[in-house]
Amino acid sequence: MILALSKSFRPVIFALLTLTVVGVAVAPQAGRAAGLLVSYEDAARMGLERVWFAQAPVDPSRTRINTWYLFFDRLYCVTDSGLVAAFNAETGARLWTRQIGNSGLAAFGPDANLAYLGVVSGSKLYLLNRDDGRLIWSRDLGGAPSSGPALTKDYAYVALATGRIEGYRLDDPKLQPWYYQSKGRTYLRPTTTGTVVSWPTTAGYLYVSGANEPGVRFRLRTNGDIVTAPAEMGSYIYIASLDGYLYCLNESNGAELWRYATGYPIMSSPAIVGKHAYVASIRPTLHCLNATTGAPLWSVDGVGHFGAEGKHHVYGADRNGDLVVIDSKTGSLVGEIPLAEGVTPLVNDQTDRLYLVNDTGLVQCLREIDAAEPLRHRKPTELAAADEAAEEAAAKASGQEGGEANPFQPEQPAGEDTPFEEEAAPGAADEAPAGDEVPAGDENPFGDF
Repeated sequence: MILALSKSFRPVIFALLTLTVVGVAVAPQAGRAAGLLVSYEDAARMGLERVWFAQAPVDPSRTRINTWYLFFDRLYCVTDSGLVAAFNAETGARLWTRQIGNSGLAAFGPDANLAYLGVVSGSKLYLLNRDDGRLIWSRDLGGAPSSGPALTKDYAYVALATGRIEGYRLDDPKLQPWYYQSKGRTYLRPTTTGTVVSWPTTAGYLYVSGANEPGVRFRLRTNGDIVTAPAEMGSYIYIASLDGYLYCLNESNGAELWRYATGYPIMSSPAIVGKHAYVASIRPTLHCLNATTGAPLWSVDGVGHFGAEGKHHVYGADRNGDLVVIDSKTGSLVGEIPLAEGVTPLVNDQTDRLYLVNDTGLVQCLREIDAAEPLRHRKPTELAAADEAAEEAAAKASGQEGGEANPFQPEQPAGEDTPFEEEAAPGAADEAPAGDEVPAGDENPFGDF
């Protein structure tokens, strides 16, 4: 009788055991996610709402996310085992997942344009369709890469560990690549800014090349090493250096427009959002400047990371890793939201959305309560150029030719030399010319640090 009952109830018992096992396996994961998420109450207290969260297909016991990357309407992540996942940046829907290279081999990147996504794995460059992750082509590099690629409209640029930069045509990867041997090694991926691509080296140089017409236009030498990628707005480059300065340069010739001293070394990239330039020193202090003139607007001590700028507030992270909310006009601290360990704001200079990410694959999106539609601070170069052409055509059609005057006027402070050295003519010596010193009257901005 007992045997008969056990057989008849075997499916039920199996189902109960299955649910129990699944519950044991899933409950900790759900609890962990809940502990990492910003609560609705905490968000609402700061005028925010959490609109979605998503999880990348990552096994935290075996792999980690090494890069989160935002481009226009897509959010990408790359793991240290070569897995790439794409999300809709506005809804959080996972669009596709793709394994790049050999499983278990770390991938570097990504970078994107409107059509493609570029990733490096091993000693190969992979080009994927941005919308569905389909492989377009892959090819061997000329050596061991030191970082991920930078994509322009026509080229993919990759930095090798030797300091050599290689440029590959996106429409014909079999063509002989363009290459340039830099002075010093580079460990940061090249950065596409406007119509140029640039990369820093360990020798203290920043090289600037045409983005779609490869060829080094000039190189710049700073008073301190550059350990972060530059930023851009329009046709101007913003460079942060360990000498404690943020520099604004003309991207076509390297002419300095202004410089701003934070007083301490800068080890994070600046963010340019509309009329504002944000830069954080290692003190930590977050500085907000006028992006046109370099005039300081405000600074907040204890904040060492910029996250996003909304309609009403600026968001960042403090020295404890918690989310801070700052009044965008005055720089006064509005409040803070505690974040779980490992959760950090992704730098977003493109929209008003606040993305909080960690290395186990969790991403959550917060927005200001009255911001149902994203406020776009910038667009991809191709779209911005198309919009500008359309505006010019409309102005001509209405008989109103000629736009606004360029607000950037390269006025050099009297008695102050440029901290950079332009590219010497071919064959010239690499040494800096005699007298290439810190301008008179410029004291060490961070004392005995």
